[in-house]
Amino acid sequence: MTNGCSSVLAGENWGRSFIEHRKAGVNMNSQNFGLRTASFVAIVAMSGCAGMDAVISSPSVRLTSVEITDVDFHRQTFLLGFDVSNPNPFPLPIKSVRYRVRLGDQRFASGETRGNFTVPSDGNGQFMISVELDLLRTTSQLSSLIGTGMRRNMDYELSGSFAVDIPFAKPLAFSSSGRIEL
Repeated sequence: MTNGCSSVLAGENWGRSFIEHRKAGVNMNSQNFGLRTASFVAIVAMSGCAGMDAVISSPSVRLTSVEITDVDFHRQTFLLGFDVSNPNPFPLPIKSVRYRVRLGDQRFASGETRGNFTVPSDGNGQFMISVELDLLRTTSQLSSLIGTGMRRNMDYELSGSFAVDIPFAKPLAFSSSGRIEL
């Protein structure tokens, strides 16, 4: 399978074609040739970067846990656990995670955090995010999570993206939904 980055080889063939024309006595203006070569290399490089999107598949991510770690008068802290599955034949070094979590019909948490972890090639990994919420603005979330003190299942929706430490790669989007025991 070829990707946009392998198109650089076309530049070598194009250069050989110029050399063959010079040997055959074809007169080309060297300034025009330099400008054409620079333009060609820039176009090939840009198309190679655009081709990275087709090469990297987005991982699947699911929410696995929501735990209350601290509650006081002003704030509440939750620890969110996630499983991630990498379908790519190479590891994904994660630089940052942008996320949005809805529990039930309510926006629960959103933000961006540094990642600094790697998901193995064709493999799975886990990560956790600590989230602090303002008690006065999120009273409904707290009461729905710890209301009766009994464990129960709740629908969730998760969306976001990973910034990966791979040159020229755009953020990899993910989304999922399901039920989680709280």
